[in-house]
Amino acid sequence: MMKKLWTLSLLFTLCSSLVCAQQKIVGNKAFIHLEQQDGIWTMVNGDGESFIPLGMNHVGPTTRFAPYNRDHWASEIGGGILKNGRVDFRSDGAKTWLKIVAKDHKDFGFNTLAFHHPHFLPTEYCNELELYYFGKLRMSNVHAKRAKQFPPKQFPDVFDPAWHEQLDGFVKRYTSKHRNSKYLLGYSYDDLPAYTINNLEKRINGFEHHPWIMDILARPGKTAGKDVWVDILKGQYTSAAKAGDMYGLAVSSWDDFYGICEYGMPKDEKQGFADQALMNQKIVEAYLKGMHDAIRKHDPNHLILGDKIQNARMQPDWVWETVKDYVDVILIQDYDFFTPAHEKKLRHIHEVTGKPIINGDHSYGALRPCMTTVKGVNVPTMEDKGKQYAVYLKGIMNLPFMLGWQTCGYLETCAGTSDATGKCQTGYFDPKGKPILEALIHAQAANEQALKWHQQAGKLNDVYSSLKRMPPKKK
Repeated sequence: MMKKLWTLSLLFTLCSSLVCAQQKIVGNKAFIHLEQQDGIWTMVNGDGESFIPLGMNHVGPTTRFAPYNRDHWASEIGGGILKNGRVDFRSDGAKTWLKIVAKDHKDFGFNTLAFHHPHFLPTEYCNELELYYFGKLRMSNVHAKRAKQFPPKQFPDVFDPAWHEQLDGFVKRYTSKHRNSKYLLGYSYDDLPAYTINNLEKRINGFEHHPWIMDILARPGKTAGKDVWVDILKGQYTSAAKAGDMYGLAVSSWDDFYGICEYGMPKDEKQGFADQALMNQKIVEAYLKGMHDAIRKHDPNHLILGDKIQNARMQPDWVWETVKDYVDVILIQDYDFFTPAHEKKLRHIHEVTGKPIINGDHSYGALRPCMTTVKGVNVPTMEDKGKQYAVYLKGIMNLPFMLGWQTCGYLETCAGTSDATGKCQTGYFDPKGKPILEALIHAQAANEQALKWHQQAGKLNDVYSSLKRMPPKKK
């Protein structure tokens, strides 16, 4: 009898251990956190409810003040939302606008204020509206396009203790507004960081200095950033003179590099890329570690999502290997149909990082009468936009490591109000807020199935799109 009881006890222990081995929790269970059960990652709120974060990007109120819809929204929202030409988010008009936004989301199965929303929204609004939302903690100018546009020394010396002190104060102020929020998905940073400037090490059309490196080196005198650069050069060259000769600099000692603020073209582009790649990796890691450590110091309860990383062109593996140590979720931007090739890219990121993924920006675009060009992966009609949304969502939900995605956009825009891409945004609502049902009925049906699909990850059929990319249309 005792032997039988011992055997049963052993079996119970082994089974319990197996269950524990199959479950992983990341984050504080009292807030939004991650759970991996039987290999499938999901987000779970503080009430223990699993959900798929689904939202529409670009919900900001400025799309309501174009020449073609300004009068309509002035009537719908009421006065007072604009103060000295800027949106007053404490106004009655702003509250009315946000209620409209929340209703539009919930009516069609969306539950999240996506990455592209005004980062200075009062926290209490998000909680009152019961919409999940991305925290927007942007400390530095890291966007790839802005990195080239800003004047020198705009990117900080991320090795300098003074920057870390400034960062600590900034993070402390920001997190104090969010650390108790039950609806905060996690802290995201900037959009499309210039980690590599279009895969710097793979460029073949001439040499290009990385702007973050040049910003750091442009500072006069002996600095923390220059210390790192000189150490790299010491490891790459046998003498200061040879390092200087590579960049056309007349130097006789390593100390001479502290007085240099501008670098010319390297004599050997391949070697120049190698030098910058080493510096680049150290900059990215210092920046991400600084952000991570400051957030964890002031808010240990919420997830860290990091920058939204461009993945249209695959990032080199060192990017993912660096990022993975400082975030809980990999946040990407990747526009495409759901195809085996696209799935392969997503799987590769997960294989390198071991982290779950959110596609934070993706768009299918259909040319509408008021547009001349349209943003996103082009499809023939708005019905196709909705159908491809459903195909994509089902496809990523079949991947156990995908958490969800955020689509573009909310309100469609017309000619004359294009974004930085020079193209108009195809939304799910027209410029006056009327739902475009031929698209939304498909999106809504998919949203309502998303969690069920994900619980069956790896077992779904018919997940790939039959459409292929077509060039953007112009009228």
